[in-house]
Amino acid sequence: MNIYVHKFGGASLKDALSFINVAKIIQQLSTPSIVVVSATGKTTNALEDVVKSAYFKKDNPLKYLEQVKQNHLQIIQNLFLEFGQSKIDEVSLNINEYWVFIEKQITNNIYLPFGQFYDQIVSVGELVSSIILSEYLNSIGIYHTWVDIRKVLITDTQWRSASVNLEESEKIFQDTIYPLLSDQSIILTQGFIGGTSNGYTTTLGREGSDYTAALLANFTNAKELTIWKDVDGVLNADPRYFKNAQKIDELSYYDAIEMTYYGATVIHPKTIKPLQNKNIPLKVKSFLKPSNEGTIIHQLKDNKRITTYTYLPNQILISLQSNDYSFFTESHLQVVFQIINQFGFKLNLMQNTALNFSFCITFDEILTPSFIKELQKHFKVFYNEKVAILTIRNYVPNFIQYFTDGKEILLEQRTRHHVQFVMKEK
Repeated sequence: MNIYVHKFGGASLKDALSFINVAKIIQQLSTPSIVVVSATGKTTNALEDVVKSAYFKKDNPLKYLEQVKQNHLQIIQNLFLEFGQSKIDEVSLNINEYWVFIEKQITNNIYLPFGQFYDQIVSVGELVSSIILSEYLNSIGIYHTWVDIRKVLITDTQWRSASVNLEESEKIFQDTIYPLLSDQSIILTQGFIGGTSNGYTTTLGREGSDYTAALLANFTNAKELTIWKDVDGVLNADPRYFKNAQKIDELSYYDAIEMTYYGATVIHPKTIKPLQNKNIPLKVKSFLKPSNEGTIIHQLKDNKRITTYTYLPNQILISLQSNDYSFFTESHLQVVFQIINQFGFKLNLMQNTALNFSFCITFDEILTPSFIKELQKHFKVFYNEKVAILTIRNYVPNFIQYFTDGKEILLEQRTRHHVQFVMKEK
């Protein structure tokens, strides 16, 4: 049985017309298919505001929640207008339990650690969007089965960036979900979220819906995975920061992994490995132009030397010294990495000298101050906020000056094929 997996991100579900467009694409899919969806539009960001407001008592969290509810109500009203008010009321009622759940969480005494509290609330975005899409598919006669992915992807308790127990999750999938797949079937589920064995919801890291889709493709030995984006495919640069970005028609797994590692945002960094393990092609296509080819990522004998540019903003450059000015040795590094793992940060760049160890992480307004305080218990700590990392893969030396002229460069790393600069943000 040839199974296809499709993932639709928040940009593809930002309003009622977007839902209708996604439904049209689903209607044309080869079956059997698994469809993975994200939260609508900027819902994840909005729910993060709810979390921060409630946890740190900075503002009225109910005000932020009301904005989220109204955004979804507007989508429902426009999407189901032709089906009458009774259908609008029915769909609104079906998602109301999730709003009630959040209200209870943010108005009662909060006893959970921040990360755990975050996961219980932010995860609601994916559940609600998938229910709205499911209701619409039912209304237009597209048969499918809605699945709560939290009961399938079992994770640890590394809140906000949970690791999936692959063996246990695949067994649950094979026992409960795989039997639902037949020649004409469509499974609709959520990305980004999972669940612990004792029933708590977890999240897999921002943009983790790609990873969810890749895992499901791996579990089913899928024919291919398609990620639907608002761009024509994988570009050699982020058009928000670089002019004249070019679409790449074909990429190797190797190049895709490197690009995502260095900050390319079109695919989640964990996405490629589950696909590469079973040689499953990944297509990146535009939901605005579904008939266009997009980009295909698969196994290539020869990696193409494609020049790519990534710009990673919102970084903090941290430099450490030992308290007694001794050499920065392996024992010091062991302490540093233990603290990094404790806080769940990903290193985006690192460099060491005899007396210093420097690294960049993405700044987190909640975790970074506590992280620095923990480092200060062991080291002298210096840091620069509001910096960015520019990475050029397969660079042409003549181009470097063009991208760095007039910039304040704080750190540089260069190999034969890659060059990276840490610079003050634009």
